[in-house]
Amino acid sequence: MIEWLMLLGIGFLAGSLAMLAFVPVVHQRAVRLTMRNLVEATPLAMTEIRAEKDHLRAQFAMAVRRLEVNVEDMKTKGASQLAEIARKHAEIGGLKAELEKRAAMILTLRARWQLRHAMVRRIVKLLLYLFVRSDRRRRTFFAPRPAATPLHAAPGVVDREAA
Repeated sequence: MIEWLMLLGIGFLAGSLAMLAFVPVVHQRAVRLTMRNLVEATPLAMTEIRAEKDHLRAQFAMAVRRLEVNVEDMKTKGASQLAEIARKHAEIGGLKAELEKRAAMILTLRARWQLRHAMVRRIVKLLLYLFVRSDRRRRTFFAPRPAATPLHAAPGVVDREAA
């Protein structure tokens, strides 16, 4: 058991010595990478700082110009759509006026037709009345029947000679 403990202790000491040998190398690498990142993050000269600012201003100006162009396009589209809406509204107004005209014409023609129909009915009634009252119907439309053939006489028609 002591041998196991001694081997365990020797392994621990060997590992510690190896660690002490490699820690400075790893630390130096970490310091070097951190320094490189800091140097890259900060510009070295004033000209680089100005160039970076000018670059940022140019990017901002380009973004603003793109937005201005988009706004102008949207305004143009909006104006054309409003013009289209106004044109359609005017067309709808014209169609409504035409529809109202046609509806009025239909009512006028319907009233005329009803008036003419009523007048024709009155004229027909008047003509029928005059025809019934006149003596012409008996003379013109119904010929005198021979007395020998009363079976052929129309019902409801009285023969004048037989009566």
